[in-house]
Amino acid sequence: MTRRVLVTGCLGFIGSRFVKYTLDNFKDVSVIGLDMNVDQKNLRRLDGYLDNSRFQLVYADLKGDISDVIENIDIVVHFASKTFVDHSFRSAESHVRNNIFGTFNILEQIRKLKGYKSQDTIMVQVSTDEVYGQAEEGFFYEESPLNPTNPYSATKASADMLVLGWCQSYGIPFIITRTENNYGEYQHIQKVLPAFVKKALADEPLPVYGDGKHKRMWLHVEDHCSAIWFLIQRKSRGIFHIAGAEELENVQLAHKILAVLDKPEGRVTFIPDSHIRPVHDRRYAISGSKLQNLGWRPEWKMAEGLEKVIKWYAENPWWLL
Repeated sequence: MTRRVLVTGCLGFIGSRFVKYTLDNFKDVSVIGLDMNVDQKNLRRLDGYLDNSRFQLVYADLKGDISDVIENIDIVVHFASKTFVDHSFRSAESHVRNNIFGTFNILEQIRKLKGYKSQDTIMVQVSTDEVYGQAEEGFFYEESPLNPTNPYSATKASADMLVLGWCQSYGIPFIITRTENNYGEYQHIQKVLPAFVKKALADEPLPVYGDGKHKRMWLHVEDHCSAIWFLIQRKSRGIFHIAGAEELENVQLAHKILAVLDKPEGRVTFIPDSHIRPVHDRRYAISGSKLQNLGWRPEWKMAEGLEKVIKWYAENPWWLL
């Protein structure tokens, strides 16, 4: 029996990779991809898949009437989100509308269409490690208290709470995943990795915020996709961290990019960021032990994965325009 999966934000960086991963690995799954972004460049993320007989692309606003999209769906994988922390400080309202109300609308449509048979539809909420706030040392676990420190992470934490409340009230099976920084091909050019590569290729200094000592954990986007499907197939329920536990300071990432592209090591400039991010968490860190104890492991090692992705951007400069 063919399962029908709705992927919101299907033209985004992670959502598009999940669509491709699903169609490549699960022949018994059809995908309905939903996105409100009609940017032709973002469509390139799904090159070679738009004509797949098991894929349907739907343009719609998650804040509007999506009842006809939700109907007959077996699994909702909810990637769609306003994500830029810097932008959220300048325009928090759009993050609230998209991240909170968009999630609420999905949950309400499932409830209205399925009633107390909501267990027919699985809700997968894709969240972020940022909901926990700064980790000065050690790691956050799935039971750790939420402490968002910027408007973006506050809206993601709010959306997670909506999922918990609605799914437990109406019997909707749910998975909430929280992940670390993802990297891969086709990432938005304002994100740090492609932004640094673009600067390096132009022989311009790489702009590193603050003192460059802010730390982030990194996970290949393909591993993120495999982990979500691992949880779906196991019929797991609850909150899970998807993490590879490999960590870099931002200045180390900059030097890695310069080395791969054979650029001078010192081509880094440090820029004050207090006017851009009034709060800039020094470190995010989540433990992936719960998921890994179930048997999942990331396939990509950061050293090899980053080098491959950096070279892809260098070989595809059209994406950086």
